[in-house]
Amino acid sequence: MKTSHLIAPLALIALGASCSGPEGWSVEGTVALSQGPSRIAVEGYNNGIWYPVDSIDTDASGHFSYKSSESAAYPEIMRLSGAGLAAPVFFPVDGNDAVKVDGTKISGTPLAEAMSRVDSIVADATSRLGAAAASDPALRRELGSAAIADSTSILAYYILNKSIAGKAVFNPKEPFGNRIYGAVAQNFAANRPDDPRGNAVKAVYLEGRLAMGKAVTSESPAIEVPATGIIDITRFDDRGQKHSLAELASQGKVIVLSFTAYQSDFSPAYSVILNDAYEKYHDRGLEIFQIAFDRDEVLWKEAARNLPWITVYNAPTDGVAPLSAYNVGGLPATFVINRQGDIHARVDNPQDLGDTLSKMF
Repeated sequence: MKTSHLIAPLALIALGASCSGPEGWSVEGTVALSQGPSRIAVEGYNNGIWYPVDSIDTDASGHFSYKSSESAAYPEIMRLSGAGLAAPVFFPVDGNDAVKVDGTKISGTPLAEAMSRVDSIVADATSRLGAAAASDPALRRELGSAAIADSTSILAYYILNKSIAGKAVFNPKEPFGNRIYGAVAQNFAANRPDDPRGNAVKAVYLEGRLAMGKAVTSESPAIEVPATGIIDITRFDDRGQKHSLAELASQGKVIVLSFTAYQSDFSPAYSVILNDAYEKYHDRGLEIFQIAFDRDEVLWKEAARNLPWITVYNAPTDGVAPLSAYNVGGLPATFVINRQGDIHARVDNPQDLGDTLSKMF
């Protein structure tokens, strides 16, 4: 399982010594060994890093048993690893699950069995095609369909991370892989909106679109932002001057926060709407803070220097942190921030911006 693309939840679960406590998930069975009795690690995943939870010993046949002292607060993907194992064994846990291991096959819960089927499909393709399996259209279609159909999103998250001979099966920076990432992000938004993995998948999806030279469009998954509070954005304008959204919001102004791409088809009409609002309310305390996600910085500068409001640039190398922070799933995106520095409204239709502002002046 490759984990370079995604950032997993920042907190897993409190885990204790094996075979203790009245509750907690467990895993037991037999693993394939590359040598005699071995000490193997039970590992959890956090922020891109596998970390040791505990260690357990197998007997000569590879049999082992482990029980955590706490239930799993989130459905998580764990693994057994160690020099004595023929291959790492990945398995899911949720609540007080009891997972069974037989070689590389896992069972005991529906999710474990589904993961085992995915691993079997990948193993079969690899045995037939070798490293080329990572690019096999049939395998990618089969796994992609399974990821999209997974309403739990946890199996889909596992599938997104699959790699063969070091090559990811789904590359978010190419069209097919990016579509799968987008569909999984949408499933997270619909079925597990509080799961932090959803935003991680969404961020990778958006970053992939930008890397392909595509504007982030309305087909991107969107999640509502909190009704109040702002997250600072600090970027530079076309003259090299730094601008901070938080600093601007501290000045007691009404702010239109705009996410856009000047090279997109919608840009001229959208700029007209913003300009109308700026001309009408700027003298009464309105400012526009606009952040552009164009790939061509030269063309961005040419457009930005003709606009009267604050325009800053988010280069492709800057990533998609501002989009993720405000859960922007489509461009253009428009927010109105009140004089207290709180988000007053998210304006889904730019045509409604005038009506929203008229109630604030």
